[in-house]
Amino acid sequence: MQINKAENLESTEIVQEKNNGKKKWLKRMGAGAFLFFLAKGIVWLFVFAFAAKSCTFF
Repeated sequence: MQINKAENLESTEIVQEKNNGKKKWLKRMGAGAFLFFLAKGIVWLFVFAFAAKSCTFF
């Protein structure tokens, strides 16, 4: 019985380590996605500002 308990503890530790790795990866991807879309939005603001400034309709 003690061997099975030890094996269960080891297997749960391995699963927890894998879950921690996935959480870290997801957090990094979330931060990267936030920065990507922030930069993309700022670029589009500059594109529209430049287009409005160079437009001769006004």
